[in-house]
Amino acid sequence: MQDSNLFEGARDFADAGLFPESVNAEEIRQEIRSRDWADGARITYWVGLTLLGTFLVSWINALPLRFADASWQLSFISLLLSSGAMALLGFLLVCLARLFNPADRQITRRTLLLRTLASWIALGWVLLIPLQLFIGMRLINTQASNEIDAIRKLEAVAGAVRNASSEAELRAALRQMPNQPLLPPLTVPLEVGKANVLAEFRKSINAAKNRQQEGSSTRWQTWMREAFRNSLQSLLLALGFLAIGKNRVFDDSSKSKP
Repeated sequence: MQDSNLFEGARDFADAGLFPESVNAEEIRQEIRSRDWADGARITYWVGLTLLGTFLVSWINALPLRFADASWQLSFISLLLSSGAMALLGFLLVCLARLFNPADRQITRRTLLLRTLASWIALGWVLLIPLQLFIGMRLINTQASNEIDAIRKLEAVAGAVRNASSEAELRAALRQMPNQPLLPPLTVPLEVGKANVLAEFRKSINAAKNRQQEGSSTRWQTWMREAFRNSLQSLLLALGFLAIGKNRVFDDSSKSKP
């Protein structure tokens, strides 16, 4: 309705001699269409930048920074992967804005910059695959090593209790354990007291070994599942950013014709 009114008004002005005779309804329609495409380009451009800003703001969840902590490193990689699709969509929208309005120089410059960055970001997603595998294996081995060291410490204390020849040596052996309650005065012979203490140590050692074996198996299964999922997600994100950053040469058909 509005366009028809504009067209009718244009014809009236043309009849009155205010517009040149070359102005027609088709030119007005093209002008309105160009204006709509320019508005769509600006909206798409700013929505894309908003998504990119949201992706960067999500990094606040990684604070405080602990680069030497393997657990923090894996958490940060998971944070990147969980919001990677948002960054990909932001890049895509900014690039689409250029298609809507190629005459906008600001959008064109930003699009070329983002397409250049997209190629490097795609490489970063690929490098995350071996990085997370290395960090995950190191973390699992470290946890297993700590549990084995704790078991060995229990066995060493049990050996010191077994070799104790007096109540004082028995108390000194038990003090090697952190948070160990004080041994009450013995009311039984030393060998009987040592046997009772060693029985408790055997229970603790067996329970610790069972927990270590079950925990190690569970950690490996969980890590392999997450590593496969994260690797696949990293690869898909890398392909998406590579598609945006890849330079394609379009042959000008008009130039190819003689």
